[in-house]
Amino acid sequence: MIPSIRPSIKGASYLALASFSCLFFSALTPPLLSPEAAARLPLVGSLPGDLPGYWARFALSFLLLGLAPALLALAFREKPADLGISFKAPLLRKPLFWLLVPVAIGFGALGGAYSELGSFYPYSRDLIGRVHAAGVGPLIGHLAAYFFLYYVPWEFFFRGFLLFPFALAAERALGAAGAEDDAAARGTVIAAFVLFQTIPSTLLHYGHPLTELAGAVAAGIAFGVLAWRTRSIVPGLILHACLGIGTDALIVLKGSGLI
Repeated sequence: MIPSIRPSIKGASYLALASFSCLFFSALTPPLLSPEAAARLPLVGSLPGDLPGYWARFALSFLLLGLAPALLALAFREKPADLGISFKAPLLRKPLFWLLVPVAIGFGALGGAYSELGSFYPYSRDLIGRVHAAGVGPLIGHLAAYFFLYYVPWEFFFRGFLLFPFALAAERALGAAGAEDDAAARGTVIAAFVLFQTIPSTLLHYGHPLTELAGAVAAGIAFGVLAWRTRSIVPGLILHACLGIGTDALIVLKGSGLI
């Protein structure tokens, strides 16, 4: 009895946690979180300038998109590889992939040159003044926090937690039904789960510039397909982070007068 209902409990648990994570992340980060409300937050509310909202975003990303789903997956004894956590993707050993890294940084910087993104990023606008006064140290700290507290949880949550367990379960179901070799059926099912995780990853861009919101749809699909085909979230994580790093680096360095 228990083995037969366990997959349903697991799926419902994952979706319930994902729903609440997205809800609270949206409600407790800008633009829904006002500067006045951010200043009343525990621990970070007493920080100067726009840092309360800045650190609230990173803390919630780590907790809601990273730690909470990881703990739930651990409770269900999920293997890291079954969540897309793998450094064994053959793509990571191809020189062509690493040539894409500076290209992604360049594309990100190109986006940062436009007024829409240039006036929105970085998440701490005060960072520009701090870099102007103290040099590139604060920028390096920001980019490190951005990668480990934002991009890692983000890619794990959407391209790992909300894609791999469901797609793998669907593959097993197709195999049990004798349709494992039906390429059309398999492709349709996997495409559905790639599109499924793209919806919330796009909606969490609410309040961002319209051009980025549209780009989030394409990025969600592209990084979802990349994660599934490589069986790893790592390649997409690297490229996604490079886009954001390029954007923020250009805006901050240009705004602070360093370039």
